[in-house]
Amino acid sequence: MPGSPWTSVLELDPGHEYVVMATRFTVQSRRRLLGIMASTQQLWQSLPTTAGLAGHQFAVAPVRGTLSTLTAWRDRPSLDAFVRGPLHASLATDTRPLMQASRFVDWVTLGSDLPPTWRGADDRLDAA
Repeated sequence: MPGSPWTSVLELDPGHEYVVMATRFTVQSRRRLLGIMASTQQLWQSLPTTAGLAGHQFAVAPVRGTLSTLTAWRDRPSLDAFVRGPLHASLATDTRPLMQASRFVDWVTLGSDLPPTWRGADDRLDAA
């Protein structure tokens, strides 16, 4: 599954509890997958300077027509601020009509357990 490696943004505190968010988006048409990926570039490029972001990763499964993300946040308010921020809110509004399905799941984990794994995230997303 093509994507990006885990990128740490903050120096992790092994004893701190971080909020991990996993997402999976299934597009209505695989033909639109590249366009959707292109529309997310500005958001991904802004991540290194996003307040409270500890790390991030994404994956694309072209045959299944899915885009997945894994992010870890210093705390819930940091995650909430990102989700409500203008760049993310605009992207969500613009791409929502192109999605067949969306799944979201979050959990708390210690810094010593970061980065999260795709296997663990997929298990949680499948159960959501």
